[in-house]
Formats: sequence, C-alpha cells, structure tokens
Amino acid sequence: MADPHSQPEPIAREPESVAEDPNARLVFERDLREVCATKGFDIAYQPQVDLRTGRVTTFEALIRWHHPQRGDVPPAEFILLAEEIGLIGEIGQWVLERACREAMSWPEDVGVAVNVSALQIADISLPAVVAATLAAAGLSPSRLELEVTETKMMPDDPVTLAVLRAIRDSGVGIVMDDFDIGFSALGYLLNFPFSKIKIDRSFTGKLPLDEHRHEAAITIVRSIIGLCKDLKIICLAEGVETKEQLATLMQANCTEIQGYLLGKPQPLADTLETVRNIPDLLRRLNIYSENVMGDAQQPLLQPIPFLQIAETANDIILVTTADLEAPGPIITYVNPAFTRLTGYTAAEALGLSPRILQGPGTSRATLDVVHASLRAGRPVHEKILNFGKSGAPYWLDMHIVPLRDAQGKITHFAAIERDVTLDKRRLDELEHLADRDTLTGIPNRRAFLRAMKSECDAAVARGLTASNVKGPCLAFIDIDQFKRVNDERGHAVGDAVLCGMADCLAENVRRLDIIGRIGGEEFAVCMPAVALQDARALAERLRCAVAGDAFDTPVGPANITVSLGVACYSPGDTVATLMERADSAMYVAKRTGRNRVRIQASKSTRRALKIPETVG
Repeated sequence: MADPHSQPEPIAREPESVAEDPNARLVFERDLREVCATKGFDIAYQPQVDLRTGRVTTFEALIRWHHPQRGDVPPAEFILLAEEIGLIGEIGQWVLERACREAMSWPEDVGVAVNVSALQIADISLPAVVAATLAAAGLSPSRLELEVTETKMMPDDPVTLAVLRAIRDSGVGIVMDDFDIGFSALGYLLNFPFSKIKIDRSFTGKLPLDEHRHEAAITIVRSIIGLCKDLKIICLAEGVETKEQLATLMQANCTEIQGYLLGKPQPLADTLETVRNIPDLLRRLNIYSENVMGDAQQPLLQPIPFLQIAETANDIILVTTADLEAPGPIITYVNPAFTRLTGYTAAEALGLSPRILQGPGTSRATLDVVHASLRAGRPVHEKILNFGKSGAPYWLDMHIVPLRDAQGKITHFAAIERDVTLDKRRLDELEHLADRDTLTGIPNRRAFLRAMKSECDAAVARGLTASNVKGPCLAFIDIDQFKRVNDERGHAVGDAVLCGMADCLAENVRRLDIIGRIGGEEFAVCMPAVALQDARALAERLRCAVAGDAFDTPVGPANITVSLGVACYSPGDTVATLMERADSAMYVAKRTGRNRVRIQASKSTRRALKIPETVG
C-alpha cells in the first residue's frame, strides 16, 4: 500500500542503514513483522476535491507506521520490504478493510481510495477479497476506488487485466496513479478502461512554469486533461500546493485535485470537518488572485455566460426539480438541442415529468440504478433508450449531477445528454462481427467460450451431481488430414471445406445447441441439457453427416471425415477443464484411426456411472 506521495518522497527503497548493515535489516524485518501481526499501523486520509462542484469526492487512505525508536517510517521505506518478505498482501488487506469500514462514517457521496501493489493485482483472489470486504463493511462498491501505480502495471499480463476487469465490473473504480505520457502509460489506457487517472506530481510541481520559465509542463498537463475528456475519464492532478497551480489547473479544466493546498493527510476524526470546510476554502481561493498572477484583487475566473453556453450546446441539457417521491422530478429547463432531438418544445416539456421520454423498451434496471444514485446524492452516468414525441427511439449517453445550494442541499438535477444512437448501432454491429468467425460466419472462439461459460454457470445453479448430470456436454471436432487438403488442393479448397463444415454442423445440430469455430480446422458444439451417452449419439450423428456429404469447392466436390471428442460437465468443472477433457478425447479418436467418436468422463462421473475414462 504505497503512499501516493502527498509530499515528495523517495522511490521505494530500504533505509541506508538497513541496506548497509545485514543485522539492521534483520531487526527492521522483525519490527515490520511485529507491527503487522499486532496491526500497529495507522491510516491518514487526504481529500480529493472536484473543481466542478467544489466538494470532497474521495479521501485517499495512506498507511502510516510510527516506530518507537525510528519515529515515523515513510511508506517508501517499508513497502518494498513488505513485498520482498511476503507481507504486502496482509498489510494491503488490513488497509482495505479498515478504510472501507471507516468510510461508512462519511456522507454517502464521499468515497475512499486505497492503493494496491503490483503483487496484489497479480493475485487472482483479489476480486473476491474486495467483494467480501465491501460486504462486511456495508460500503457500496461505487464508493471504493483502487489506485494502481502506473509503473507497476503490465498491459500484456492477462492475469492482471482479468483481476482489474473483474473488480471494475463489480462497480469499484480503478485509478491509474502517477500517470505520465510515456508509451507504456498510453498502452495501459488502450488495454484497460480506467475510471480515473492521476497526473504525476512531477508535472504538477512545474506549473505554471518550470525553472527555465518554459510552458512545457502546462502543455503536457493540458494534453493529459484533453485525453481524459475524450476518453470520458476523470482527471485528477496530485501534488497541488500553490494558488498558481490551482489557477492553472482550473483554466485547463482539470476535473479533480489533491494536495497540501486543500488538505494534508489527516486522522479520521478531522475528515468530516474537511468535508464541510472545503467549499468555503475553495471560494476564498477562487475569488481573488492576490499574489497569484501578480494582479491583486483581480478575479481568477471571470463570470461565465452559462445560459448562452447551454442554449448553443449541441448536447441536450435538461434540468429538473429534486423531488424523488411520487410524482417525481418535474422538468424546469430544456435547451434547443432537446427540442431538435425529441420533438418536444420547451413549452410542451416544462412542468412535465421526464417519464414522457420513456417507453416499453426503456430499461427498468437502468432507471432503478439512476433513481438509487440520485437518492444517495451521487452523480449518474448511464446509457438509456428513450423515445421522442413521434415515438422514434434514440439512445442517450446520460450524465446527471445533483445541484446544491450554499448549505449543500440538493435543489435540482441537471442532465447533460448526448445522442449516441448511431454509435450504439455501430457498436452492436461491431460486437456482432467481433463474435463471428470471418470465414464461416459461425460464432468464433470468444463467443463460443462465453456461451459455454454461461451453460456451466447454469449447471452450477441447478446443483447437478455426478450421478445425475444432464449437460452441458462439449464436442471437439477436428477435420481429419486437413493439412493435406490445403497442401494438395490449395487454400481456396481448404476454405470451401471449412465453410461446408460449418454449414453441415448448423444443419445437423439441435436448435438449442451452439456451434463455433475454435481455430484452424477445429470446431466445437455445446450441447445443453443432455447426458453423456446421448451426447455421444449426437456426436455420432454429426460424424456420419460429415462423412456422407461432399462439400462443394472451386475444383469440385471434396469428401472429408472428422474425429470427435466428447466430454460432459461434472460438478467442480470449469470451461477450461471441460475443454481439456473434450480435446483429450478428440486426440484419442485421431490416434485410434480417425473418423470416430470418443468420450472422456471426469473421475466423479466415471465412479458414479461405472464407465472407463475414455470410451468409444
């Protein structure tokens, strides 16, 4: 749990005395083990502030260790040792559990950010640990962010990406810490959609000008902020310590800031006061630029004609009352873009409920999420299907934010919405194409494995036993001697055979079966709700259909045969283990003469049904 460097700290390393003296290292290691065993650490919290609302959105949890002889030990000095001796997971879980528990004392619109180490995100059990921690604390996943140090990530590591995606899909935010503009950083954004990135303090510290009076730092920061805006990612600048830096970041439209100017790391007891005082502190900092830009009493930000901006915006802007009880919010403002898209004039819409835009296709689940977030005073970002005055459907990318008065009470909700109907249509088409094999048109490996996992999950839900297993079954199918077809008759003939194979499978499977091309000349069939012996009979039918059919090719008919391996789901199976058994059975079929079916049962199924491991 590395400190996010609220003030300059060295890169994680051992103290010089420890690095030079082996005995000192042993003592330091012993002390670290003791404090870990007794949970003798502490946590300080540093506020992160939204510049658009002037409110605290998150507190970052920062681990602290007060050593009886050494005093306060910087995290940079003991985190590296904790990773080396295998304590980082235990320390990280302690910080996560305590931070989530203590965050429950804050308002519901204030979250907590916790740092995770590279070793933690490489642990496949981390999503389960996070979920259990949130459940035990009673904290909503949307109020937790995990900060991942950019230099510790590996964009090509499938385990790391799988762990992060699982956590993100649960509703927890994933933040890239210490972001720079290097190739690796951009690679991370390409491989993983973060919810927030933090601009490294090495850039913030050079604002507004570096020591050579250059504007390079400003240019880089503006570029990062613009990139975040295009990617719809929150951008936070850390290490903000001066009014000059604040002014520069505000003018660059940075979303959030963190640093000593607005709050140092503090004990839990002081956090609620910080939540109350930050809006007033920002007002004092924003109103006048005394000693900031060299022109005392000159407002930092000139009055902005917001109504003119709203009236000329291409995006829809809609404002409602904050009433959430029946009959619900009432529309109090719409801009011309609203009329252009929906067909409702301002006169027709004002005083009515936004429900006039909903229809039978509008997702009730999405509406429930929106309502729950607004009731909790949290911003909303959802995609939703609405309907215009004529009944024509359209998709919106919708952002809703609560508007508060000076006392912090929510008085209105403002929705900023973008018509993404064409984007949604293109995305649906792309997703369809992404799930299809480009040659044969049947589901590709990705789509097939997703369907197979769904069937396995359903089997788990049904609580099947080894003696009463009825699906799903999996058949792996390999075209016999396909390489000879390609080598002797050309790839055009080989492609025609593959297409014929896909057509033959589609014509001979059951309506509920799922076919797919796994790769090369290998195909697969998922057979839900069928016992192993019945699956073998279905596979035999497919084998006969292929052997008895001549496939059309550019040089005339081609006859082929296939070898099939069949496996059936058994309690405890995963898609991987089921595929492994089907693949093994298929190779047995090929080794024993080709053009035949072999089945392979799991150990529990063999014992329950009293059958050998691999049978014809």
